[in-house]
Amino acid sequence: MLTIYQKIQKIESLQTEADNETKAFKNRYKIDCLEFCSKCCRYEDINATTLEFLPLAWHFYKTGQLEEIHNKISNYNEPQCIFSILEKGKWGCSVYPSRGLICRLFGFASVENKYGKPVFAVCHSLKVAKPNEISTICEKIEKGGKTPVISDFYRKLAMIDLKLGEELLPINQAIKSACEIIFMHTAYR
Repeated sequence: MLTIYQKIQKIESLQTEADNETKAFKNRYKIDCLEFCSKCCRYEDINATTLEFLPLAWHFYKTGQLEEIHNKISNYNEPQCIFSILEKGKWGCSVYPSRGLICRLFGFASVENKYGKPVFAVCHSLKVAKPNEISTICEKIEKGGKTPVISDFYRKLAMIDLKLGEELLPINQAIKSACEIIFMHTAYR
C-alpha cells in the first residue's frame, strides 16, 4: 500500500503527463483557449475525484493554509469551483499550478465513444468561435490523430488509490474531502 506521500508524488507525475500531452495536443493542432475566457470554471456541474486534489490539499498544508481553506470551502455554497476567479477584469484559476486532473484535461482531450474510439471533447466556447478548426481537428482524430484520452488518465489515477480515484464528486466536495484526508494524516504525525 502506498503512503500518502507516494500517492501525492504519483498524482503529480500523472498531472505532469496530462500537462505534457495537452500541450502537445495544442501544438499539434494549433489550438488554445480563447483569451480571458475561463467559461469552463463557471460550469456548475464539474465532477472530480478526491484523489486528484490531494496535491493541492498538501500544498495548503505546507503553506499553513489548510484549515483556512477547509473552513472557507465548508461555508461555500456556490456550484462553481471555489478557486475560479470570475470578477470583472480578472479570470481563471487562483490555484492553477495545483489544479485537478479534470482541469488539466478539459477542452484538449478526448472521450471514448461506445466503440472505444476517441472523440474530441471540445469546449463550447472553442466550438462556437472556431468551428472550422474544430471540425478539422475532429476529422484528424477520427482518422487516428494523436489525442489524450480522459478515461486513460482516470484509469491511471484509480490505480494509485481505487476508492479515492474512482468516486466522482462535485468539485468543491472533492477538494474538501482531499483537505480532510490531509488533516487526518497530519493530525496523527
